[in-house]
Amino acid sequence: MSYSVPTNELTLSDMKGYRTAAVEAGISRAMSLGIARVREELVVRDALPFTDFGAPAGNGWLTEQYITFGGVPTAGAWISAFSSGALPLNVPQLARTKIAVFYGWADTMANPICVGVRFRVGANGATTKAVFLPQMAIDAKMEPDSYFTEPVVYDPEDFVYIELYGVGVATPAGGEVTPFRCLIIERVGGTVS
Repeated sequence: MSYSVPTNELTLSDMKGYRTAAVEAGISRAMSLGIARVREELVVRDALPFTDFGAPAGNGWLTEQYITFGGVPTAGAWISAFSSGALPLNVPQLARTKIAVFYGWADTMANPICVGVRFRVGANGATTKAVFLPQMAIDAKMEPDSYFTEPVVYDPEDFVYIELYGVGVATPAGGEVTPFRCLIIERVGGTVS
């Protein structure tokens, strides 16, 4: 069962446990797909929004910051998590050498409008991998972030289709700052030597 847990309900050991579970899920998937023969051939690092999920065609995040597309009325609707704008036109595709593992999310705005996150896969988001509704965690707990009880894993060349649920008002003109806890697992030498 997948759900989100606010950080103020977790100990440091709990947080490390969620990260460790994400690392192990990513390494296990990378090994099963033959990206590496042994663990030592893999690097685990924090994801970089533009480097890992941006594309020359203007897909995904357009800078190294997790921020939504600004200026679109979004009250009561699922919207793109990406600064490049509307889905399904701007869905980033993961490189063929990388595994992505999402294990937490936040809305760091003073008045958050996003209360849910939905992970889908495919150029048109045909399949839903996981849905989290961390509204209680971010609205009532004085903490902007939460961890997922189960990591969400994307395979190489998957279309990473992520949506946020906006409530109340339109997205601010500059976009909503919504960082993810995400790891990239790749072969040594891809980004890190």
